Amino acid sequence: METYDSLLASITPGSGETRTIFDPATGGAVGEAPVHTVEDLEAAVAAAVAAQPAWAALGHDGRSAALLKAADAVERSAEELAQLLSREQGKPLNGPNARFEVGACAAWLRATATTELTPEVVVDDGETYAELHY
Repeated sequence: METYDSLLASITPGSGETRTIFDPATGGAVGEAPVHTVEDLEAAVAAAVAAQPAWAALGHDGRSAALLKAADAVERSAEELAQLLSREQGKPLNGPNARFEVGACAAWLRATATTELTPEVVVDDGETYAELHY
């Protein structure tokens, strides 16, 4: 079985064609984004499907560690991400906007990382026993 990281690394970018992304507030160019095809999408979905068993095999602790690492990365780059989000969407940095959204992203990653989904007994009547696994 391939590792989760090697499967993610196998996703290749599109044809190299890009399109310019403009700041809706100023009309200025923010940067270039790759243009992908339906085939690129299908390849990404296939890579995700192939990676899922390795992700599942990590268990709760491994997946939690990966999500916490992602939250750390978001927090390390919070200001740069907020600036980019503001330029990409034309929204203010402050208030319930770009900086708030970046902080909320890190908080959500941390909250989901620490939520352990234990099996739930849904039927146990002496004749039938069933558990719900997430």
